[in-house]
Amino acid sequence: MQNIPTTNMQTTAYDLILQKILLADYIPGQKISENMITADIQLGRTPVREALIHLKKDKLIEVIPQSGTYVSRIDLVSAKNARFVRENIEKEVVKEATQHHSEAVVTRLTEIIQLQQHYLQENDAVHFFAMDDEFHRAFYEAINKTQVWDWLQILNTQLTRFRWLRLKISDLKWQTLIDQHSAILKAIETQDSRLATKLVVDHLHLMLEEQQRLITVFPDYFINVD
Repeated sequence: MQNIPTTNMQTTAYDLILQKILLADYIPGQKISENMITADIQLGRTPVREALIHLKKDKLIEVIPQSGTYVSRIDLVSAKNARFVRENIEKEVVKEATQHHSEAVVTRLTEIIQLQQHYLQENDAVHFFAMDDEFHRAFYEAINKTQVWDWLQILNTQLTRFRWLRLKISDLKWQTLIDQHSAILKAIETQDSRLATKLVVDHLHLMLEEQQRLITVFPDYFINVD
C-alpha cells in the first residue's frame, strides 16, 4: 500500500476540519487542540497542524496566548457582506441563465428541488444543505461561470456557517427554502428574467430577515452584531 503524499494529507485535514467548522460540529467559540482533532479525524499531527495554520489565516480559528485555540465566532458583518456580493452577482447570473433557457437546466433544477423535498421528509440536514448549494450552483454552471461560484465560496465561509445554523431552528422552516426555489424555477420555465431576478434577490434577503432570530437562539456564536 502506497503512503499518502504529505500535501494530500494536509489538504484532507484542512477539508475535514473546515467542514466540521462550517457545519458546527466544532461550534463557534469551542476550544480545540491538535490532539483532539487528530483523534477526531484520524490523521497525523503534522497535517492537522498545517491545516490549523491555514484555517487561522482564513479567520476560522483563533489562537489566544496562554489560553488556547478556539473556533472563531461567526462574523456577522462578514456574513452580510458576503450576502451582498453574492446577491449582486447572482441576480445577473440568474438573469442570463433565464434568458438562455434550456430544458437541461430546468430538468436539473427540478431534480434538485425533488431531492430537497426528500431530504426534508428524512430530516437530513446535511444533504438538504448540499442540495441548497447545488440549486444555486446550477445557474452558474448553465452559463459557464462555475469559476465565479468557486470564487464566491472563498468569500462565503461566514455566510455558509450562518445558513447552516438556520436549519437548526425549528420555527424557520426548510419548506420556505423549497417554496422559494420552486418559484424561481417557475419563472425560469416561463423565461421571465425580471421575475426570476426579483425572486432570487428576495431569497437572498432571507438572511437579513432572519438574522435576529439566529442571534437570539445562538447568542454566543456571533461577533460584530449590530
